[in-house]
Amino acid sequence: MAEIKTTGQETLEDIESHVPETLHPILEAAFKYWKQIAIGVGAILVGTALYAGFSAYNQRAMAEAQSKMGIILIEKTGQEKLDALNALLASAPSSVKPAVLLEMAQAAMTAGQYDKAADYWNQLAGNTDDDLKIVARMGKAKALQLAGKPADAVTILKDLQGVVDEEYSIPVTRQLAVAAEAAGDTAQALDAYKKLAEQPVSDKPFIDYKVTQLEAK
Repeated sequence: MAEIKTTGQETLEDIESHVPETLHPILEAAFKYWKQIAIGVGAILVGTALYAGFSAYNQRAMAEAQSKMGIILIEKTGQEKLDALNALLASAPSSVKPAVLLEMAQAAMTAGQYDKAADYWNQLAGNTDDDLKIVARMGKAKALQLAGKPADAVTILKDLQGVVDEEYSIPVTRQLAVAAEAAGDTAQALDAYKKLAEQPVSDKPFIDYKVTQLEAK
C-alpha cells in the first residue's frame, strides 16, 4: 500500500526539493535542534524583558529618591537633615548617590562638622568622575583645613594642581596658597601666591601684598 503523506510532510519535501543540496545539512540541523533554538530565542526575549523591567524599576527608584531628597532639603535642617540624608544614601540608587553625598558634605560644612564633611567629600570623589570629582577633592581639602589639618589639605591640593584643567587652576592654586600658609609651609605658600600673581586675578593687589609679605619672612 502506498504511504500516505501528510500535508506537513509534503510541505517539507517540497521545500527541500527546491533547496540546493549544500543547504540540506542546515535544514536538518534547524529541524533537529529546533527546541534548543527556541529556548535560545526565548532566553533572549526573556533577557530583554527583564532588562526593560529593571530599567523601569531603576527609573522609579531614582525618581522616588529624588523626591525624598527634595522633601529633606525643604523640611529639615542641621543634624536632622544629615541623619535623613544618611538614611536616604543607604537605599538610593547609584545614580542618585552623588547628589545625596554632595548635599551631605555641604550640610556638614554648614554645621561645622568638618571631619564628617571631609569623609562625605571623599565618598563623593569615589562615586563620580570628571569635574565633580575635582570639586569633591577641593571640598575635602577645604574641610580638612577648617578641621585644623592644613598639611593634609596641602597634600591633596598639590596633587590636584598637577592634573586640573586651566579653568580650575586659579581656584586650586589659591586654596593651596592659603592652606600652605596655614600649615606653616612658607615656601609652598609663596610659590602658590607667585603663580597667582601671574594670572588675571581680580584681587591682584592682595596677591602682590602676600608675595611681598612672605618674601620678607
